[in-house]
Amino acid sequence: MEHLSPFDAKMQHFIGSITNSRYIIEVSKFCGYSEFVIVFKNQTLLDLYKTVSLQFECNDIKGLYLTKSREHSIPITDNIRIRDYIFKDQGNLIKPVYPMPHPVVYKFYLDDGHYCIETEPNAKHV
Repeated sequence: MEHLSPFDAKMQHFIGSITNSRYIIEVSKFCGYSEFVIVFKNQTLLDLYKTVSLQFECNDIKGLYLTKSREHSIPITDNIRIRDYIFKDQGNLIKPVYPMPHPVVYKFYLDDGHYCIETEPNAKHV
């Protein structure tokens, strides 16, 4: 058995315990670029917007969506916890992106106002 440094042991424990109290959300821009964002399950949807804004350095998020088609927007509200929003997903649109045995990761789409010629040829390019 390999001996881990104190840092590596703490990091391994941290990563392994993320899903106990937090969700891993893959936030994807419409051009395909994506990153993992980690939010506490008891944070609100407004907190989710704030976290995405900070991580993507975007002060003017146009919207977060459940699908790439922009049909199902995630409300900006301080009245709904992320946990409740995911649990009450009536359309069954919020599903894990990666198969078991990977941790549960949900995917949301970010409209930051920028468009890619390849993915949206008729969009107004900024």
